[in-house]
Amino acid sequence: MTQPQPHEPVVVEPVVNREKLRELLALETEYPTLDFKSGCDLGEKREQVELAKDVGAMSVRGGFLVIGVDGQGKPTGKLTVEQAKLFDEARLRPRLLKWLPDTLEIYSQAHGVDGHQVVLVHVPPNPAGCAFFRADGQYDQPGKASKVVFREGEVFYRDGTQSVRLNHQGLEQVIRQRVERERDRWEAERAETYRRLADELRAGAAGQHVAQGPAVEFNLALEPEVLVEAAIELLRANDDIPLRRLLSRAVPDLRALFRSGDEESASGLLDRLTCLAATFLELGRREWFEQVIDTLVSIYGVGFENEAPIVNAPPRHSAVLWLAIIERVLALGALAVRRRNWRAVRDLVARRHADMHEMYTTWLRHAMTMASRAELLTTRDGDHEVLDSLLSRARNVVRRLEWLRPDVEPEDEKILTSLTQFDFLAALVTMADSNNKSGTFPNFARFYAQRTQPAAQRLLLEPDMRKVLYPGADHQLAEALHTIDREAQRAGFRYDGWEGYTRDVDAFIREQGIDTDEP
Repeated sequence: MTQPQPHEPVVVEPVVNREKLRELLALETEYPTLDFKSGCDLGEKREQVELAKDVGAMSVRGGFLVIGVDGQGKPTGKLTVEQAKLFDEARLRPRLLKWLPDTLEIYSQAHGVDGHQVVLVHVPPNPAGCAFFRADGQYDQPGKASKVVFREGEVFYRDGTQSVRLNHQGLEQVIRQRVERERDRWEAERAETYRRLADELRAGAAGQHVAQGPAVEFNLALEPEVLVEAAIELLRANDDIPLRRLLSRAVPDLRALFRSGDEESASGLLDRLTCLAATFLELGRREWFEQVIDTLVSIYGVGFENEAPIVNAPPRHSAVLWLAIIERVLALGALAVRRRNWRAVRDLVARRHADMHEMYTTWLRHAMTMASRAELLTTRDGDHEVLDSLLSRARNVVRRLEWLRPDVEPEDEKILTSLTQFDFLAALVTMADSNNKSGTFPNFARFYAQRTQPAAQRLLLEPDMRKVLYPGADHQLAEALHTIDREAQRAGFRYDGWEGYTRDVDAFIREQGIDTDEP
């Protein structure tokens, strides 16, 4: 089994907006995929060359550069408005192409933070696995010989928080990245073949091969395109035997992968089940949607098998499995929110496995706690503990799997908004089911309040939604809303995120006799 890479709390994604900047600044330290710079004047040759070096190094794994902050992520005031303008993507990329290859991609955006200019730059992984410098990077020094930072043909990478020349360790990293790119390319080519087959399935011509063939041919080894279309054909034919057989085999198949340590294949199996669940949700096939979720709950139980009782940190491979499942549950929940399928929202939240400790009322809370203890969601910097953005991880799942976003494009902001609203509603459902004695961590709090606020407003305006998600009395609902708000304000303070409800929701809480000034 491949040795796991050290965990980093940086969720690398093609986002450079203010929310992402605040999330990165709240980490208060650098990582291999996050570089803080106090300033950078691209009008100076020296600064151009140094930036090209760092961008080239970041091109191996991908990551972010934040310009205008100190080593703890605090604005320095050293970046002027005019200097920030030079980081506009249309001006930045052509400047860097003097030294970096044409495959360079870069995204950037300037922001005002506490009255100072700060620029966020995202560098995606280079498709070649690294970036070879196409020209020497050097600049003149007054009274000294020119300084050469890098030579044509050299490769730099991130060794910890430094940009350095490629060495043996770096070469292994580059090879690993390149192998992953080639595998992705091969899978994309294979997926194209399956897409053609899927098109035939839609027309009914290839249905004979899978949907109408032996039940054994319909299995979780199929590519998602074929799996989903064959499932649709089976539903149309009212033939549920292959579907039932597939779901019954999912748990032993996952168990075998789990025990062998094949996390990648296990992730693929979970992806396929998620695509089926999303399809059944989209088609309004509630019975089959719930059966897939039942299957995911059973798979969740695999993490408890043949293990000693969990006292503190769980086995890493169990925590990896639980976290992977919950990331997909959040992604499905976002789709359910956008479709206003409140029954599906509740069904996704309220599940738990029998082997979970009774203190965990929902698998969402259990997975987050176990993943944090296994240091899959948290990174410790001295006495400071940094928590990953679970919703950003779920957003990457949505980016990968098109069945989770049949209504929007991959980078549509509605995806993140629906994720924050599902997370908020998940906390509410958990409160309802525990008589306001247990909630979930407010992951939505690190994002702007206006993303989540409409969910609370809708809850008060739509009786059918309220009946499904929180059937308790008004006073109980107000108490739950106040508790969630209090926890969210604590969690969101560092990110300039959640700042409270809209006036109508606040008024509802006060009308029920809840003291909103209570700390």
